[in-house]
Amino acid sequence: MDIKKDGVTHVDDVDNDFQQAKVAVQLSEEAVHIKQSPWSSNMLKLYGCLTIAYLCGCLNGYDGSLMGGLNAMDTYLDYFHM
Repeated sequence: MDIKKDGVTHVDDVDNDFQQAKVAVQLSEEAVHIKQSPWSSNMLKLYGCLTIAYLCGCLNGYDGSLMGGLNAMDTYLDYFHM
């Protein structure tokens, strides 16, 4: 709703907001009744992208903990003259 400078809400603004809300409710009701396949080609592409992102995050954490543990070892530090 758009409240004007004089504090009066105009009817056109209310009708527009009501129409937008009505369309949003209608779209959400239609989306509930649509059957989606989890094995479509687009979903498989999404699963592939998410798998790569997941593995990158896991490997980043593994590398960080591995190097943190190695840098704390005296034999590692002596071998690499650190």
